[in-house]
Amino acid sequence: MGNLTASATSSSDQVIKSEMPLRIALLVLPAPLDLSGNVEQTSELISVLLPELHSSKLLQTSELVSVQVDDFEANLTATIDAIEHGKIVQIHTATSSLLMMHALKAAQNRIHPHAQLAAMQISSITQSASTVLADSCMKNALFQAKRQPDSVSKRFDLPQLNSTQQFDAVCELIKDLASRTHHRDASSISAKQAASHYWFTEHHQARVMAINLTNTVESTASCISFIVSQGTGFIAAKSIIGNKRLQFIVSANSEAGLLNELARLSSKLESKQAAAPSSILTLMRDNLIAYEKQHSDKAVINKYAITLQASSVEAMLQELKAMVDALPKIISEQGQYRTPAGSYFTANALGSVEKNGLAFVYPGVGTVYSDMFSQLYQYFPSLYAKLEREGDLKSMFQADSIYHLDSKVAPAMPLGDLAIAGVGSSYLLTQLLVKAFNVTPRFALGYSMGEASMWASLGVWSDPHALIEKTKTDPLFTSAISGKLTAVRQAWQLDNTSPDIVWNSFVVRTDAKTIEALLPEFPRAYLAIVQGDTCVIAGCEIQCRELLARMKKRGIAANRVTAMHTAPAMEEHSNVEQFYIQPLLESLPTDIKFISAASGDSTVSSATAGLDSQVIARSIADTFCNTLDFTALIHNAQKQGATLFVELGADRQNCTLIDKIAKQDRQCGSKSSDFPCCTVPTNAKGGDDITTLLKALGQLISHRVPLSVTPLIDGLHREIALAHLATSAKKVESEQQSNLTLQGEV
Repeated sequence: MGNLTASATSSSDQVIKSEMPLRIALLVLPAPLDLSGNVEQTSELISVLLPELHSSKLLQTSELVSVQVDDFEANLTATIDAIEHGKIVQIHTATSSLLMMHALKAAQNRIHPHAQLAAMQISSITQSASTVLADSCMKNALFQAKRQPDSVSKRFDLPQLNSTQQFDAVCELIKDLASRTHHRDASSISAKQAASHYWFTEHHQARVMAINLTNTVESTASCISFIVSQGTGFIAAKSIIGNKRLQFIVSANSEAGLLNELARLSSKLESKQAAAPSSILTLMRDNLIAYEKQHSDKAVINKYAITLQASSVEAMLQELKAMVDALPKIISEQGQYRTPAGSYFTANALGSVEKNGLAFVYPGVGTVYSDMFSQLYQYFPSLYAKLEREGDLKSMFQADSIYHLDSKVAPAMPLGDLAIAGVGSSYLLTQLLVKAFNVTPRFALGYSMGEASMWASLGVWSDPHALIEKTKTDPLFTSAISGKLTAVRQAWQLDNTSPDIVWNSFVVRTDAKTIEALLPEFPRAYLAIVQGDTCVIAGCEIQCRELLARMKKRGIAANRVTAMHTAPAMEEHSNVEQFYIQPLLESLPTDIKFISAASGDSTVSSATAGLDSQVIARSIADTFCNTLDFTALIHNAQKQGATLFVELGADRQNCTLIDKIAKQDRQCGSKSSDFPCCTVPTNAKGGDDITTLLKALGQLISHRVPLSVTPLIDGLHREIALAHLATSAKKVESEQQSNLTLQGEV
């Protein structure tokens, strides 16, 4: 490997380095990776961490040179010069490293760069540094990059840093660009708010950074300005499990077999308590590879599976002991056992190929919350990239409201915006489970407008993104059943001179029959939803409160204006149906039974009854405009074979309701109590995104749902490589210190 050296160019006036745009591909290397070190070891690490770069064999050529940062301006000038002459340059400090090459060379070698450097300008003046210098230098950089100021997504001004700090800061910003991370100002958020979230942009708009590095030394002020745009590559996904989030799977065909496997795992963990961090990672990886191999051979899948989760080896040993103690009773009673850490075991697997009771459940409007899914993108970057290619991701999540600095903005969104964000959250989680983990449901159903989420998420509608703008602007959502409530005014025969309607809805703990018996006395109050041991009444707020008083019940006000599931909504039935007539994909799912709240004891479609856009639209309209009996919907699903209900959407409200319905059934001894029932949330407000998802996967594994753990294995491969890199770096540092000590003694 060669080396580059260069001296800084000094000037007392502005210096424009080039007027032609640069086309330099940038790859962030894991630091402290030294490409000039052990070639075999470096190659192995690169093959895991940057497989495209490894396949290109560019690191094995004589074109590769190395630059240790000492004078950032001079180093960069020399680097750009070398790249223009066909070189590939690693420029690095002890904590950061960039690989730079011509964009054409990257493209020819099928390398997807993390970012692209389009311009670098250097200016200096013989006076105090000021924003004038930075603005002038940035103007030159924009001119060089052939970009307008309004094309810049973010500008960063970094004053008074030394060369090492400058390079490290620029590398961190490139990492943010490549990982699509938006950092919040810590002074403007509360302790409960996310410090960062996905960096959303307008549809089809690339992320572009403008960076100014300014310094003042005595009477001379200098500035380096960069224009850096996003590349087609991404920072590798974070590992879902690791040394602080452990997971193991133990499977067998009998109680004795499970106890033997638990004892074997406990012994392995005890022997590795004091071992290197990579040894635990390797143990987890090998455990998952063995599970994946067994699962691929359907003939040898074990009857039972236990998933164990903990935050450390010590905590994992405690989880193991608790599971051993509980196991005999669980199996004898055919029950289930879970711990707060997420360990889970069921003796009655409901998701196996034979039973296949897996149902996806989609929540309705109003479950989305501020900062939801703020961590997921770091673990599934390719999924977010796919969603961004498909449509307007920012609109799909209603990101301006969901990630607003004021956490009160999200829950106060208009009905249409809540509906869009609800469908978006369900779509994301469905794609995650189906595409990343290969989970396929046998049934699908939705709570209220969750039916729309169901059709949008499971490969039925060809262009669900087309509904985003319609939902924001169509009178159906803006004024008919929300806002001015024109549908209600029409049903109540109110003219334009009548005062505005004061509408509200209330959750009340009572049965539907009690409410229905009193409704004739309150003609402007309605039974909107039946859900287990509670109901929702909606309508004129005064009459709703009078109805509650008559029942001697206290209701919880939703303080949301929506006339869905009330008689006045029937005024809009044809409009709802027309709204949801959407073109279908050519290839439709035939192995999923779609169940609508409006379909009685049947399904909207099955393998024998095909899907039809008109039928789908009508089922949504019927659900939309009539009282929603969620209890009956769950019972219908259970009669058809649904037993394992996985909620796909923000929070876990449907899981809570289904658990209450199942409990009520058991208490009253109804026929529905004969059906086993288990709920699995994939998200929970106030919880950690990845921990909740990992717990959900653990439940599905124990219920013997066919799925892939490849994302977990791939993440561990990277974690192990990084652990080896860190260990090697410490070894080199220790040897260097030892040599210095010996030299001193001599």
